[in-house]
Amino acid sequence: MSSILIIPCKFIHHKNSPVMRYVALVCLLTVFSFQKNTPPKLSPEHQKALESLRVMEGFSVEMVAAEPLIADPVAMEVDENGDMYVVEMHGYPLDVSGSGKVKLLKDTDNDGYPDKSIIFADKLTLPTGIMRWKNGFIVTDAPDVLYLEDTDNDGKADIRKKMLSGFALSNPQHNLNTPRFELDNWIYLGHEGAVTPFVFKKEFGDKGTDIIFPDKPSAARLAPNANGKAVRFKPDSYELEELSGRTQYGHSMDAWGHHFYTSNANHIYHEVLANTYIKNNPALLVPNATQNISDHGEAAEIYPITETPNHQLLTDVGVITSSCGITWYEGGAFGEKFNNVTFIAEPVHNLVHADILREAGASFTASRLNEKSEFLASKDAWFRPVNFYVGPDGALYVIDYYRQIVEHPEWMSDEITQSGALYNGTDKGRIYRIVPHKGLPMNWLGKLNLSKKSAPELVALLDHENGWYRRTAQRLLLHRQAKEAIPALHALLKKSKFSEAKAHALWLLDGIQAIEKEDILQALKNETAGVRENGIRVAERYLNAAFGKELINELTALQNDESPKVRFQLLNTLGLVKTAESEKARLAILQRDIYDRWAGLASIASFAGKENQIFDVAIAEFTNKPTAETSEFIANLASTIAGGENKTGFSEMMKKIMAEAPGTEAWKAAALNGVANRLQFQKEKGTVLLSEPEKEKLLAHFSPTATSELRIASLRLLEISGFPKGKRLDEKIVQAISALKNPSTLTRQGSNIAVYRAHAIAFLSMVNSNELKSILQQALTQKEPEVVQLAALKALGKTADAQTYRFLLNEMKGFAPALKKEAVNVFLSKPERINVLLKAIETKEVEKSIVGWQQMVRLMNYYDTDIRAYARKVLSVNEDRKAVLQKYMAALELKGSQSKGQLIFEKNCATCHQIEGVKGVNFGPDLSTLRSRNANSVLTEIINPNNSIADLYDFWTLELKNGSTVAGIIAQENTNNISLREMGGIVSVIQKKDIAKMQKAEQSIMPNGLENAISLQEMADLITFIKKQ
Repeated sequence: MSSILIIPCKFIHHKNSPVMRYVALVCLLTVFSFQKNTPPKLSPEHQKALESLRVMEGFSVEMVAAEPLIADPVAMEVDENGDMYVVEMHGYPLDVSGSGKVKLLKDTDNDGYPDKSIIFADKLTLPTGIMRWKNGFIVTDAPDVLYLEDTDNDGKADIRKKMLSGFALSNPQHNLNTPRFELDNWIYLGHEGAVTPFVFKKEFGDKGTDIIFPDKPSAARLAPNANGKAVRFKPDSYELEELSGRTQYGHSMDAWGHHFYTSNANHIYHEVLANTYIKNNPALLVPNATQNISDHGEAAEIYPITETPNHQLLTDVGVITSSCGITWYEGGAFGEKFNNVTFIAEPVHNLVHADILREAGASFTASRLNEKSEFLASKDAWFRPVNFYVGPDGALYVIDYYRQIVEHPEWMSDEITQSGALYNGTDKGRIYRIVPHKGLPMNWLGKLNLSKKSAPELVALLDHENGWYRRTAQRLLLHRQAKEAIPALHALLKKSKFSEAKAHALWLLDGIQAIEKEDILQALKNETAGVRENGIRVAERYLNAAFGKELINELTALQNDESPKVRFQLLNTLGLVKTAESEKARLAILQRDIYDRWAGLASIASFAGKENQIFDVAIAEFTNKPTAETSEFIANLASTIAGGENKTGFSEMMKKIMAEAPGTEAWKAAALNGVANRLQFQKEKGTVLLSEPEKEKLLAHFSPTATSELRIASLRLLEISGFPKGKRLDEKIVQAISALKNPSTLTRQGSNIAVYRAHAIAFLSMVNSNELKSILQQALTQKEPEVVQLAALKALGKTADAQTYRFLLNEMKGFAPALKKEAVNVFLSKPERINVLLKAIETKEVEKSIVGWQQMVRLMNYYDTDIRAYARKVLSVNEDRKAVLQKYMAALELKGSQSKGQLIFEKNCATCHQIEGVKGVNFGPDLSTLRSRNANSVLTEIINPNNSIADLYDFWTLELKNGSTVAGIIAQENTNNISLREMGGIVSVIQKKDIAKMQKAEQSIMPNGLENAISLQEMADLITFIKKQ
């Protein structure tokens, strides 16, 4: 039955906005004909699916669309006229033949719900996202970003062109995705590095090429596959930029432009430091520009209600393992509690998880919205939420891929891949609509007509509570370059009580080249921090304008702003202003915020070439209040100074480090470690610009009275720079030898004599003392503290010869476990030594079991192919994995003990893995992510690690130009640097210019054979511990 609706004001504009009075009744009362908001009758199957859902109290769920109207939906968009478009990815997981589609959904019976679909575009490979742009749509479909347009109004795209190209066509879970038009008039793309396939190399082995605009190759371009980072671009001006973070499937921004990402087990993290500012200081090495913000951790525990999970799915309690589709809710219809809420889809667990975000310095903290339940969950094991959309009505639209299996066969057993079930559900798919119990009218489909609104009417929509209207209006006005909107935009900036509207107006004025000085000044003085923050960003674009000097004065006046995020943005922006006033303001902010690591990094970036100006501030604050944050800041600062072009600045810093002053040992140690970290991978050691007197002062720290931190940091740098020559060095050698031969003489000179003697061994190995070998062998054959013996073994690794190999092979059998491990490391340090060890194992001179699990990982993945083959031959285990698995199936029938399983984990797994973010080393995947699988699946992963190689855990060996090698997992990468997480969890930042060769292991880091160290009962205990049962 038809009726006339006068839309309630709260769904059209912010209730306090006087701008709506400026634009009389045009948007305040929008009138159109529509059917009463009654959802159509569902089929029994769809009704059952709807009834299987449980939503947070205060909300209800409706089904908006389902098969046969749609199938395999992954994304949707609603254009300015209310037309609804849905992206279908039929090809997942293996079909790259071009089965993907975009459908236009129509309401032909005028009940407000779609009942007809038209194929708008087809022959897409694996489409992942859609966004309205001008008269068409941007669709992400690796390797391309496509523009599709229907010019003859038949509902089908007749224009298809590539806007960007070069992205890797990798595993579908990791391709570029989710184009979003954002507040600053840029289009943002979700993206991360290509995943190396071991099984489906033909389909997904593409690594990508340079990212280019195909219709203008001479325009801006990015490195191959954008270095695995997210990307933003402006099609009209051919601007293209690599961001500092990466995301898997989905990304989102809040109302102020803060950018949030998601990835499998890490469901929410924040890009804090933008690449734009990092690039201001090429000498600054930033291991990671994003902040994990969940206060309930990675692989966070969640609460599914699935009734009949199959063997790939969850039991009653699991952890996040498949996070995707992150969406900041700004629909304005869920109540004040939801003003700072994000949603993530968790398809493996059949649920939607929600977090509420709170300010935390330059970043945020994300806490559970509900403590022991989820925002939405289903009893149906095929319910697969993968994405969301906040509609024109403020409702949250949940996109349900609806498949039996959503894990990719790259990481599943052959049995599952060959079962025929991979595409079960490919003819199905649903879109749900979540609304408050009071309801929201479904009255927008095909009936919005924003394209016909005048410029003042669209400006009025910038004042809307619902972000959909604000972004849509901004996009339309930007496309029109609507100069006639300027008076209304100025009025909105002056009079609106809705802060978000002011941010949109500000950026829109910038986008249509109509901004004035007063617009920016108003924003900088606004009472809302988000408006001031965006005012600073916009001001940054006009620093060189005629009124730029006045802007700079206003910017520097903000140095004492009460908001940490305003001060953080000010640090970044003022880094572009090379004046004394700017430097003074940045120093003031640093002094206030030095305990926020992001403020420290921003300060270093902003003082490019003048880092010494903040060194005094750093050491003063550290002396007053030493913390881990200030220690990290000083190390980063010293590293940057050491890596910069300003050699005078480096000398000045070293003079301050050398100056004698009480209470300075801690910051000096931090600074020296920062320098050593930066220079350890340089091509030629001994090239650090240290004078002989400076070297002698560093050498003076080799003393039993110095702190152990300062002593070892000084020795690290001396090993790189070269030791001083002459009498002082000889005296220290004698002192070290005496400490080792006659430790009783040291009892009154220091509190930790054993550590000092260990450092004495390290020192003697660095200077190649002639007496070292006998001292080391004596230390290993006599009763000495373990720390001394470990140091002796490490020193042997630098001096070993054939005689030493024979000594170690004879003695190591009787070593304690920690010493035995280090003795094997001596052999693993050089290729020729590895062959000696493998030969001894092959001839049974030493037992194969002497090689620890982590060491076996290194050998099985060694970069030298001959050594790798020899190791796999000598250390071979039962390669009939099916037989081994069958044997250990008996463990599943035994009762396991969590406490005993923890001991097994700590002994055999913790060297590479954590569980729940603790209890081990952050190197391989967190094993709590296996908790979601049944015991059979967990056992399979342990027995046959090559059955499921975790994505983003490729093992790389880097041969450096200085002759050394390092190996690990690439944690982050940008144009200049690689952050490598080595075994042990240590992250090293290595400049690409120092790398000679990179080689990736072809198999799982974890080799077969763990079962040799674990009995059936111990396996039962380990699985019980992992599954927390």
